[in-house]
Amino acid sequence: MALFHSDSFLDKFTRVELKQHFQKKKIVRALYLHGPMPLSEMMRRLKVSAPTVQNLLDELLKEGIIHLTGSGTSKGGRRPNLYGLKKDAFYVLSIDIRNYSTHMALFDSANKKGERYKVLKLKLTNDRAVVNKIYEAAMELINDSCVEMSHILGVGIAMPGLVESEAGINHTVLNFDKPVRDLFADLFQKPVVIENDAQAKALAEFRFGKAKGKQNVLVLHLGWGIGLGMILNGKPYTGFRGFSGEFAHIPMTDERAYLCSCGKRGCLETVASGSALTRLAIEAIEKGEMTLISEMANKQTNNITLELILKAAQQGDQFAIRIISKVGFELGKGISSLMQILNPETIILGGPMANAGSYLITSIEQAIQQYAFAIITESMELTVSELGEDSGLLGNLINIMESLFEK
Repeated sequence: MALFHSDSFLDKFTRVELKQHFQKKKIVRALYLHGPMPLSEMMRRLKVSAPTVQNLLDELLKEGIIHLTGSGTSKGGRRPNLYGLKKDAFYVLSIDIRNYSTHMALFDSANKKGERYKVLKLKLTNDRAVVNKIYEAAMELINDSCVEMSHILGVGIAMPGLVESEAGINHTVLNFDKPVRDLFADLFQKPVVIENDAQAKALAEFRFGKAKGKQNVLVLHLGWGIGLGMILNGKPYTGFRGFSGEFAHIPMTDERAYLCSCGKRGCLETVASGSALTRLAIEAIEKGEMTLISEMANKQTNNITLELILKAAQQGDQFAIRIISKVGFELGKGISSLMQILNPETIILGGPMANAGSYLITSIEQAIQQYAFAIITESMELTVSELGEDSGLLGNLINIMESLFEK
């Protein structure tokens, strides 16, 4: 797309061309964020004359970026033309890297996900081959979607770990001598933004989900581990270097307790996550616990997964319900501490464990009632995300678009 040139290409512009370039970019940004609008509204936003805006619109029409979408409301005279972005004006590639799979999709200029959606079964390890395999799978998706690379503005990537987005580094995994963001940028030859997966999901909730329009929201992603993204004072909060939200690794139990993936003992994640739930099931079954989980796993404990435990609970297995409640109560204790520090108006639960529904939420609420101040609890909403599997992908979409518009 002509509006998103590289810095080196922009150096060739004259001052007049550069000014027009950024004015056109402001129009596209306004249409992307607010939808179709008439010329008068664009004049107000750009603070320029009608002839100047009309010339810019004519150029964008010619370039195939915008089109006429209909007529607006009349204020006494002729009904004004409405201008909007064309659905295929541009695309964004969104990649959600998880511990054992990578999900990817293309989104158009209307934020609609393409019909083709790719899931790459791949264990996340500190190996450059992982970067290459993700790139190859993404190129297959692009080719299968019949989208030209020239129409793709950039790539948004979410991944677990300590992600320093500004520097493009993941300090936990895919940590090489060159920032992982730059490795992907070299392969795609496009702008790339990386973000921690929980932070991306919080941004998605803020723009598209249950945090929209709210000021203080905590977004918890409950999967194999625990991720936390925050909206504070109406803005996404990431901390000094982007490392905020490492809620999973606050000390909650005796230091002689289970070893956490971070290398410490006694972290919340060891008692209140999907990995903790799976461990509880395996330990009990190995001691002779009679449960539907064992049958569903063909009596092989290495077949036991978080999803299988949730399925057993949904079928009424009392042991599965009991251990989900146990994990939920421990999680609720941790959430109580967050509530008393941050006083959120809403807490949104997402991720695979949130699918446990009332079995999990009831025990979380019991712990909150027991450990948090009543005055903080009484006005706070605990709810489940409605964005589902797309939350990380949508967060990436917003991240890359904001980055492109800010430059």
